[in-house]
Amino acid sequence: MKNNFPSEEYKLLRSLEPFLHYKKSKRYPIGIGDDAAIRNTSGNERLIFTADTFVESVHFSLRYMTFQEVGFKAMAVNLSDCAAMGAAPDAALAQIIFPRDSPRPALTNAITRLYKGFEAACLAWNFPIIGGNLSKGPCWIIDITLIGVANRDGRILKRKGAKSGDGLWVTGFPGNSAAGLAAIHTWGQRKNIPKKFGSLINRHVKPMPRLEIGTKLARDSRVRAMIDTSDGIAKECHTLAFENDLGIILEPGESVYSTEMRELAMAMNKDFHDWFLYGGEDYELLFAASSRFTPASVPNKSGISLSRIGTFTDRVKGVLFKNINGTMVKVEKTGWDHLS
Repeated sequence: MKNNFPSEEYKLLRSLEPFLHYKKSKRYPIGIGDDAAIRNTSGNERLIFTADTFVESVHFSLRYMTFQEVGFKAMAVNLSDCAAMGAAPDAALAQIIFPRDSPRPALTNAITRLYKGFEAACLAWNFPIIGGNLSKGPCWIIDITLIGVANRDGRILKRKGAKSGDGLWVTGFPGNSAAGLAAIHTWGQRKNIPKKFGSLINRHVKPMPRLEIGTKLARDSRVRAMIDTSDGIAKECHTLAFENDLGIILEPGESVYSTEMRELAMAMNKDFHDWFLYGGEDYELLFAASSRFTPASVPNKSGISLSRIGTFTDRVKGVLFKNINGTMVKVEKTGWDHLS
């Protein structure tokens, strides 16, 4: 099982480890492979570092997103990695590559609007942008480096730590973002999409990282491991299973599937389970917790739902989905993978 990598992207990253000049130390207790790197300081402060790249026509399209929405989402993607570690944002660096043939007045306006999107995220979660870079290139590329800081008690959640018998939990409604993107592709323009599907569109173009609930989960000793769902439930489950050398049996209850996603699937003659398992870009939190964990024990003023969708076990390998009739179906290693 240890060589059965969860994705080709993961396999490539592991093959690069000999070139990193990294050795586990008190300052840097973990290497690559988690949602963020950890830096212990002499002042007993624990920092996290994460970076993500947002590429035009790969991660976003200006056909259906404004520059301000692109800026906010580019920042939110990194904030979600911060949330998955149970940390809070401290500061960010923003690097922007713009198309080399952009006319100057339009370029200035576009970059200003990108920064307004950045600012909206900075104001929402109270952190500054402290630097960055501008350069021309083949298309729009927004790269964010985010610095976060751990909770006061210093606990940071990682992908490892789950035990056999632990429950697998998720925040929110996975699949909503993929459903929103499917609606955009179907109706072409956002203004043509029925208003009842508006929450699905918003989840795709303006995801809200689960920072507040992430820091609260990190304070709960019954929560043992966590990852964000940027690449879809299926891929993230395979990653958690691999990292913890355990299998996962998925058995989500009906309440984890949003009403809007179900209605859209019916209108489009689609199976909403595909969006739930393989969609990605939800930026929800997927976490392992002991049998003693209950959602009621987590302060949750925002009312974000916490749903148990499966169990970690040493009795199976990989990830299986348990149907209503009790049969087990293998969950494929599909989802977002840059090398697929």
